[in-house]
Amino acid sequence: MSGTYSNSDNNINNKQITSINNVPHHALIIYNSLYCSGTLIHSKIVLTTASCFRKRKENPCFVKVGSNTVIGQGQVISVVEIKNHEYFGCSNSMDNDIAILVLQKNVEFGENVKKTILVEPDVALRVGIPIEVSGWGSVNVPTNQMNKLLLSKMVVLDKADCVNYYGSMISSSNFCAKYQFERRLSDNGGSAMYRNFLVGILSFGATNKKEPFVAVFTNVSYFHR
Repeated sequence: MSGTYSNSDNNINNKQITSINNVPHHALIIYNSLYCSGTLIHSKIVLTTASCFRKRKENPCFVKVGSNTVIGQGQVISVVEIKNHEYFGCSNSMDNDIAILVLQKNVEFGENVKKTILVEPDVALRVGIPIEVSGWGSVNVPTNQMNKLLLSKMVVLDKADCVNYYGSMISSSNFCAKYQFERRLSDNGGSAMYRNFLVGILSFGATNKKEPFVAVFTNVSYFHR
C-alpha cells in the first residue's frame, strides 16, 4: 500500500513545554545515569532508536510512562529485551536507527498512558508538512525546560536539502525536518507525529545550538513491515 500526506494542517501548539496528556504515548527510557525517549506502540512494546543504546553496558534498563517530568511519578517497568535493528549502522553510523523494547509487564492504559498509531507502509511525507516532536529537556535547553516534557514544531525538508546538510548520513531509512533554535530538544528516540500518526523517531540533530537546525528521523513507514 502506498500513499501521500499533504500539507493541510498547520494548527500546531507552539508551546515548548507540554503535558503528558498531549503525548500520552511518550516514554522515558533509563539506563545507567543516561536517558532517552521512546514511543508506546503496544501495552508491552516501546519503539525508540538503536543509537539510544550506544553507551549502554549490561546495566538494567527501565521505561517510565505517564509522567510530565524526568523525575516525576509514573509507571516504571523493567525492560526484558532490547532488539536493535540487525543492520543498524550498516551503511553509515546512523543507518537503520531503530529499536524495539519489550517490557516485563503490560502498562496500565489511562488518560496519561496510551499507545499511538503507526503510519502505514510506503507513505511518503510531502515537503513542508508540519510534525510535532517530543523529548525531554536537559542541559541543552533553557533552565525552565530542564527535566520537563517538551514539544517541538518542525517542518519536513526535501531529501536533497537533507543530503546537503548531512551527506551520506541520509538514506532511504530516514528523513529530516527543520526547527527553530528556541525549539531544540535534548535527547533522541522521541516521536515525530503528523496528526495522530507516528511518522518518525528522532535519530539525531535536534540538539544543535548552531546552524543547521535540522533534525534527522528514522522513517517509520520504511520499517513498518
